[in-house]
Order: sequence, then structure tokens, then C-alpha cells
Amino acid sequence: MKGKVVLITGATAGIGLETAKVLAEKGARIYFIARDAAKAELAKDIIVQAGKGRSSKYYIADLSSQQSIRNVVSRIREDLPVIDVLINNAGAVYDRFTLSEDNIEMTIATNHFAYFLLTNLLLENIKAAPAGRIVNVSSGSNKMGKVDLESFTSDRGYQILKAYAQSKLVNILFTNYLARQLAGTGVTVNCLHPGRVRTDIGKKNTGWLSSLAWSLFLKYSSVSVEKGAMTSVYLASSPEVANITGEYFAKEKIAPYNPLAKNERLQKAVWDMSLELCPVD
Repeated sequence: MKGKVVLITGATAGIGLETAKVLAEKGARIYFIARDAAKAELAKDIIVQAGKGRSSKYYIADLSSQQSIRNVVSRIREDLPVIDVLINNAGAVYDRFTLSEDNIEMTIATNHFAYFLLTNLLLENIKAAPAGRIVNVSSGSNKMGKVDLESFTSDRGYQILKAYAQSKLVNILFTNYLARQLAGTGVTVNCLHPGRVRTDIGKKNTGWLSSLAWSLFLKYSSVSVEKGAMTSVYLASSPEVANITGEYFAKEKIAPYNPLAKNERLQKAVWDMSLELCPVD
């Protein structure tokens, strides 16, 4: 990884920060996107220390906002003409139906549309790398997911776990479709389940009851952020997966996932809806 350029979202805490640290230790140049400048400064210091003084840079953006993503991409394109690895890691969950400024439900806006837009707008920079990699952080929750395209923009009986599971299933649908689109370009795209990691994702944007339930759930069933980051690091850096694309990994191995994600008609339907709600040109 020495000298390779890695761009990662959600690197101020949890598995994102741990992934950035380990890749910095391996010699990568780490760039990351964050919402909060104060947290980004702290994360930058940790990443620089892990990289033995190698510089790091962050960009501020709200990944639920398409305009914010477009704005930050214009700066990233100038700074990083070549991106060796893009890690779409940032995620969120909301305990009630809320629309983003683009009139998209906030969970799917953050967990899918941010991946979709950022990746598409940076594809040429990734293709410029000798062997570009795209890594999408999904979740084992995908196995409980179903896709209701209308729920992307309207309340169809919103429920927190259902919304999260749908977004994680959509991550895999997006990965599989994009992998076919990129065949022959030298760019690979894979996704992963990090495990039930001890992070605060279930406490953000939620009420006290959901936050309490998340804390109790993790107390009795979870892994450390160090273990949670292992598969992200593996997909970003290992020569073992240099020629593997369109797969879903868990514990550094190809793993089974929701069979709905293999449906090419559903993949295209999600892609087409994504283009409709989030143009990439």
C-alpha cells in the first residue's frame, strides 16, 4: 500500500477510523470525508501518527446532500487525479421517516445515494489508477432486506430496522451492477459485512429507546472495531483479491448474501431509480 491514495468516508470514528489507521500503517496516503471539522482534526492527528508522520487531509461534506457531495468532489478531483482505493464506509440510521434536502428518505440517502453519487463522480479518477478498487461497506442485515423503490421518497410504513436492512441490500445490488459495468476496466468493486461492531451508529439520529436497545444489543453480541475493520482493510490492500470483483465478503472470505441482490432486473431497477433521483452528469 506504500504511496497508494485511499479516500474513505466516515473515518472520524468506528471502523472507518480504524480502517484508515491500519492502511496508514501500511504506507497508504489517507484522505477522508467527514461532517464535523473538530472530529476530523482529531481523526487526522490519529491517522498521521499511525502513518509515522505521513500527511493526511480531510474534506467536509454532508453525505446526505447531493449538492454537498458535488461540491466536495470538485475539490477532490483537483487534489487527487488518481485514486487507488475508494472506501464507501459512512452510514447512518434514523428511527423515524425523514426526508433529505433532495426529498429522499434519510437512511437510503446516506447509506446508498452517497455511495452511488460519490463513486460515479470519481470513477475517472479511480480508473486512472493502475488497479483501482472500490470497497462498499454493507451489513449482514442485507439478508433481512427487501426493496421498495417507492419508499426511497415516501413513507411506506417506515420502520428503522426495515429501512436499514433495505439500504444494506441496496449496497450489494449497487456493487453487483457496478462490477458488471466496470468489467474490463481494471477496476474492482466489492462489498462486505464488518460484523456487529461496537460503534455508535445505532445511537445517532435515534430516540432514547432505540439508543438503549442498541447499547444492550452490542453489550451481548458484538466485535471490536479492530476486528470490524479487518475485511475493509483486506479488500483495500490484499493481493489475494486483486482480480476479484462483484463479491460480498465477511471475515475476509466470500460469503453468502440475500439472493435478491443477484437479481439483475432488480439491480437495474435500483440503478435506474438512483439515476432518476440522483443524476451523475
